[in-house]
Order: sequence, then C-alpha cells, then structure tokens
Amino acid sequence: MRCEIITKSGNIMLKALKDSYPFARAIHIQHKAIKYPRLIIKADLSLFVRVPLRFPMQELQAFIRKHHKWIESTLLKLHDCNAHTQSILQAHSDEILIFGSWQRLSSLTSFYSHAQSLLTLSPQNLKAPLKSILLDYICSRAPQIAATMGVQYQSIKITNALTRFGSCTYDNRLFFSFMLIFAPKELIDYVIIHELAHIRYKNHSQDFWDFVQRYCPNAKTHRAQLRKHAKFYPALLQRLSL
Repeated sequence: MRCEIITKSGNIMLKALKDSYPFARAIHIQHKAIKYPRLIIKADLSLFVRVPLRFPMQELQAFIRKHHKWIESTLLKLHDCNAHTQSILQAHSDEILIFGSWQRLSSLTSFYSHAQSLLTLSPQNLKAPLKSILLDYICSRAPQIAATMGVQYQSIKITNALTRFGSCTYDNRLFFSFMLIFAPKELIDYVIIHELAHIRYKNHSQDFWDFVQRYCPNAKTHRAQLRKHAKFYPALLQRLSL
C-alpha cells in the first residue's frame, strides 16, 4: 500500500513515518491555528497529525513517539476491519443488505411496489428506490412513535450522512442517514426514538437518556450495535454510489 507523506513545511525527514506505519494510506502533517496537537485517523487509513503553527520539529517527533502505540494499534484495527468488510462485500456481490437481511435483486418485489423495473438493475443504481423504501418505513413508524412519546416533529428527510445516523434540528425537523436502510428495523426504531427525544431535550443529559430508555428499554444494546455497524455501513453505501 502506497503511503503519501504530506507536510506544508516540506520537511522530508518525516518520510521515516512511512516505514513506521505501513498500513497508513497517507500521512498528513498539518500546521493549523490550534493550541494543542492532535491525531486523527480516518476510516480510509489516512493519518492526520495536526499541530499549532510554528510547532517545533523536535516536539512534533516527540508527540508522534508518545502516541506511537495508539497510532499503530488503531491503524491495524482499521486495516483488519476494512479487510473483513471487503470479504463480506465480495461474498454478497449480487445481494443488497436491506433491514439487516441480505436480499437478492430478484427478491426486491417484497420491498418495493415498483420493483418489476428493478430486476435488471445492479447494486450501483438502486440508491433512489432504496431511499424510498427507507423513507416509507420511517414515515410509517415516526408518527406512531411520536404519538406514544407525546412529541411532534416538523418533517422527515433522508440524508447521505456518514458520521451520524440521525439528527434533530432546533425547530424539530428530523434527518436520518441513508445508511439506516442496512440496519434491522429495531435499530431504526431506536434511532427514531432517539431523535424524537431531542424534541423534548435538546441535549444528551441524563433526563434525555431516561426519556429514551422509557420508550426503548434496549437502547444501550441498540446503540452499541449501531456503533459496531457504523464501521461497515459506509462501505455498503459507497458500493451503491460507484
């Protein structure tokens, strides 16, 4: 795997990092208007080292050495996770994950009323109908759950968000990530409850979590499952966009 070293200071001595982190897709050294140095490792195995302006090179090297084990272990975990994801995608190359179940294209008639025209489609051009499937489900569940919780929302929209499964605006508009099409329905219901709870509590206070727990007793378990799936779902979404 090719590793690209990028630094605004152009200091070539940092190329030694390439040998230290063979799993890194790219290493970016960025000098920014910040107070403290920080490390960011993204899902594509890119390592970002962000340091204050005019940060001494010796301190930069010391900072990287100090966090060497964390960088190494995180890159390795992501590398293994990505490899596992690719093996799953290859095993299901002619299938789509819908509501937690792998479905062949020929079985989509059970999910989408106009699927007769979809039988010849590939995973790459199913994005629009799958969004309709997800929107139909959420729009059928949200009013029921909202009535039970005693809250009212303004609107529902499906987004392409990769870093969060849902959000609630200050004026109670609800947004849900398209990635939820891959999740089991009980996890989608949890996200709906979570966002509806933000209509009552615009924070993540204990009162908020108690409110969520009241309507979703398995909230902690579902939240943990979503965190686990969050490493896998973006790859599925990317396959639909190729």
